Amino acid sequence: MSRHTARLGAGILVGGLLAFGASVASREIMRRAGTRLIDWEAVREIAHRRLGDAAAPIPAAQRAEAEAFYRATLLRIEPIVAEEIGSELPAALETPAVVDRLQWVDLNLATFRVLFERVERTLLAAQEGPDTPSRAMSRWVNRTVGNQQLGFMLAFLGRKVLGQYDVSLLAAGPVRGRLHFVEPNIVASAAALRVPRDEFRTFIALHEATHAFEFEAHAWLRPYFAGLVAETVEQLAADSAGLMGRVRDAVSGGEGHWLERIMTPGQRETFSRTQALMSLLEGYSNHVMNAAGARILPGFAELHDRFERRGERRGALERAIMRVTGLDLKMEQYAAGERFADRVIVQRGREFLNRVWTGPEQLPTLDEIRAPDAWIARIEGATS
Repeated sequence: MSRHTARLGAGILVGGLLAFGASVASREIMRRAGTRLIDWEAVREIAHRRLGDAAAPIPAAQRAEAEAFYRATLLRIEPIVAEEIGSELPAALETPAVVDRLQWVDLNLATFRVLFERVERTLLAAQEGPDTPSRAMSRWVNRTVGNQQLGFMLAFLGRKVLGQYDVSLLAAGPVRGRLHFVEPNIVASAAALRVPRDEFRTFIALHEATHAFEFEAHAWLRPYFAGLVAETVEQLAADSAGLMGRVRDAVSGGEGHWLERIMTPGQRETFSRTQALMSLLEGYSNHVMNAAGARILPGFAELHDRFERRGERRGALERAIMRVTGLDLKMEQYAAGERFADRVIVQRGREFLNRVWTGPEQLPTLDEIRAPDAWIARIEGATS
């Protein structure tokens, strides 16, 4: 056998082995890739790992003491908030849940999971032709990256969130939300702000109770909000074409926040309505909190000032994370919402402001949040 023949034979042998290996690899890629966008167990493990010692559970005695404190505090807060808002709750709120950081991650993972399942169904329905190894590989890589990003974000927020009103957006039918207090973060923040722990607990309970009033006292609000969330998710899945090009354009600069620049016109319209509602919810909540605070906490003004100034101590990394995740935009919109509520009350009083809760058509747009007099004129024009 000549040397060239030997080389040809080796090439055929190696080629056959490579072809067999590629076939096995393709089947393995298809098997592992599945159809899921996110591996939720992996996300939880990543978040848990990044939390490190901060993921420690709350001792049973400490949890029981904290839940008893929040129940008693909510009973004291509710009638004062009801008086400031001018409406009563259909049922009391005193069923708080005290959670640790990992439990908070788990609560929010459940919500994310349901939302992502909608995206997965939409993407699969839109896929043309049979699945291929290249599609599967792309999905596999994207899922690996997505797992890391979501796990990192949840771990970051798990160290920051103090309280959360779980509005049960994804539940069918009338379901009451529940107040959750991330006790390790509350205790740590009280120490960092150098304020008594129970005063800071009361401060956070007051803020979350005002959100509960907004949703529990107005039956239309939860399904409307849930509809906005569903619409946003479905648009994200349906209008994913060209996303990478929009990301490149957004990174290069332009007007508005980078998150807005990667959206299609339809996505921006829905995003604008969602942001307007979030701004109103936070702004109204802050207004009520400021009005009721002094009646509940003698040192409310000083505590509120310290709490608001905590942002000045954020490091460069935290500011960068807030920019990347869009949390900086959220903070800007909340401040605008508070200015809206204050301006309307100064101009027309609390009763006029409360017209926002009569139905979706009375809600301010994002432009009206920024220009409250325009909302006042529209509402007055509709009733004249």
